[in-house]
Formats: sequence, structure tokens, C-alpha cells
Amino acid sequence: MDNIIELTASFPERLRQLRRERDWSQGQLANKAGIDIQRISKYERGISSPPLETLARIAEALNVSLDYLLTGKSGKTEKLKNAKLIERMEEVEGLPSEYQETLISVLDSFIKRHKFEELAHS
Repeated sequence: MDNIIELTASFPERLRQLRRERDWSQGQLANKAGIDIQRISKYERGISSPPLETLARIAEALNVSLDYLLTGKSGKTEKLKNAKLIERMEEVEGLPSEYQETLISVLDSFIKRHKFEELAHS
């Protein structure tokens, strides 16, 4: 019991919300975190609390900080909510650096264009 953490009452709701934001089933989250689906169900229902190692794997799978997963405060490091974007960016990580730089330039262009269009419509 030394590696079990007492969780706030909102942890189950936060876990469920983060999973649903990604449009993942409990089984998909369990697979991504490398844990049993029944555990995810118990955590979301507040029946049991995960050990620290499991919390870290869940946070990594959800792409949020452990602090955010536990408290819902400040430490949120979530970068992307869109599951397709997360998958594509993971694929981009495996590309040669010159391809990555090209993609960054293309993304920068789209972002600048969007910001310009927003300013023009204001």
C-alpha cells in the first residue's frame, strides 16, 4: 500500500473527461496505458485508486502531466486533444529532421494565415 496515492474526489471525473475528449473507449485507454480495462473502469467509478506507476502510464497515454491528472491544476501540459493530430505528430517524430523542419514551416504558414484572417475579420 506504500505506492497507492489518495486521490481527490474529482480524479474519477477528470479521468473520464480526458478519455472522452479523445473519443477513446475505456479499452483504448487501457491498451495505450498498458493496463487492464477493468482497472480503468474502477478508477473512473472511484472504486479503487491506481498505484503511482499506473498513474504515470495513464498520464503519459493521455498526454497530460501527472499533476494535472491528479489535481486538475496548473501542471496541465496537454498539447493536443485531437486524437488524429496526436497520432500524426507521433509519426512525424520518426521522420528525418529535414522533413520535420519542412512540416513545421508548413504549420507555421497555416497558423500565420489563420491569425491574419482573424485580424482581418475583427
